[in-house]
Amino acid sequence: MTTYTFVRGLIKIFYRIMFRVRIEGEGNIPKEGGAVLCCNHMSNFDPMTMAAFTKRQVRYIAKKELFEKPFLGKLITKLGAFPVDREAAMDMKAFKTAVKLLKNNELMGIFAEGTRVKPGEEKAAKAGVALFALKGGVPIVPIAISTTYKFRSTVLVRYGMPIYLDEYQGKKVTTELMEEITEKVMQKVREMKVSV
Repeated sequence: MTTYTFVRGLIKIFYRIMFRVRIEGEGNIPKEGGAVLCCNHMSNFDPMTMAAFTKRQVRYIAKKELFEKPFLGKLITKLGAFPVDREAAMDMKAFKTAVKLLKNNELMGIFAEGTRVKPGEEKAAKAGVALFALKGGVPIVPIAISTTYKFRSTVLVRYGMPIYLDEYQGKKVTTELMEEITEKVMQKVREMKVSV
């Protein structure tokens, strides 16, 4: 048993005690091949939620500061996360790592909003989700988490149909193109999100 499988099992037990969990559309996650999982971001619980209820392992990009904390840094590294420098306009090492993972048929979990968004707020989605998917040649799966994360509240995780980017392949990758794709994905995420 890997560290990832063990920790995921513990998280699922914790969630079943703390919350009422509902999962919809899990079959929309490709059974094989790479994909970018693009989710809304309300809470620090969100990466655990996505990882616990996705059958395949999900890899994450996490801010480099988290890796500087001795215990946490070692744990999230064992769980498959890798660092990104959010101060840099483009962290090429993180970018190349993400594309390599996607081409190696892995799943990348990305919160396109970048930072947590409180109810009623809406932040411009970062275009990285589109760039990773285009360069990796993989689809994007929109995911919406709807919950308050209060004790015994409902945690609803909805997986949408994969969005394939075939129509964009071969086009020049511009900021406008990335924003167009990311907005298309985030619009789907917003449509799937509900009040619980």
